[in-house]
Amino acid sequence: MTRPGPATDPGRPRPRTAPSGAPGAGFTLIELAIVLFVIALLLGGMLTPLGQQIAERQTGDTRRAMEIARTALVGYALGHRGAHSPGHLPCPDTRTPGLSGVANDGQEDRLPDGRCAIASGNLPWLTLGLAEGDAWGNRLGYAVAPVWSLDGDAAATPTNPAPGNALLQVCLEPRCASPLPAAAVLISHGRNGFGAANAGGGVNLAPTGRDESENIDGDARFSMLPPRAADRPGGEFDDLVLALSPDWLRGRLCEPASLCAPAAPR
Repeated sequence: MTRPGPATDPGRPRPRTAPSGAPGAGFTLIELAIVLFVIALLLGGMLTPLGQQIAERQTGDTRRAMEIARTALVGYALGHRGAHSPGHLPCPDTRTPGLSGVANDGQEDRLPDGRCAIASGNLPWLTLGLAEGDAWGNRLGYAVAPVWSLDGDAAATPTNPAPGNALLQVCLEPRCASPLPAAAVLISHGRNGFGAANAGGGVNLAPTGRDESENIDGDARFSMLPPRAADRPGGEFDDLVLALSPDWLRGRLCEPASLCAPAAPR
């Protein structure tokens, strides 16, 4: 005679199975929705810092490229010393075709008389042997004061008079009450790229903010301000500006000091 087992023994309680809709049978739709919501929050919290990290890296790379360009400008000046001149800076590369030749070709555009074809344009990256642009794929802007772009020896000749002594002005606040003097200015038009010449040789959309517009209008005044959102007074500003002060340049070019001494009267 066989002994009754657990499934056939009437004296033992049978194991109970949970109904299909009871807790423990699986995730309900509400639980799945909560899980997906939590995952979305986590992903959103991760993607925002990642975007900030990319923007900060691009900004850092561009600032380093501008520092390298500043060093290259000094090297250019040292390579163009004269008997009575500490050297001069290169001319900008024009953005539109003109008398000097092809625009946006990376070469400085200098007229036959030694003057620059334009005072403000693109950095002549090919002339200086530099990378083509910034971390956003746009070419760097560049402006130079006439007194720093013409060979001092050539300026002393009767047929090539010395340029004026006007320097560039760099504004540290929108009113520009006390601008800083600059011999030259390097500009990256930032992440939005408004007003920049792109790597394809074209020009991006013009900026809408007044201070970014100041950096492309071709005059001798430039804005170097903290970043500003588009909904702030004055409009968006994300340009990066590096100014070369005359004193900073003299400290690197005037060796011996007599190279920068005023000429003795005849």
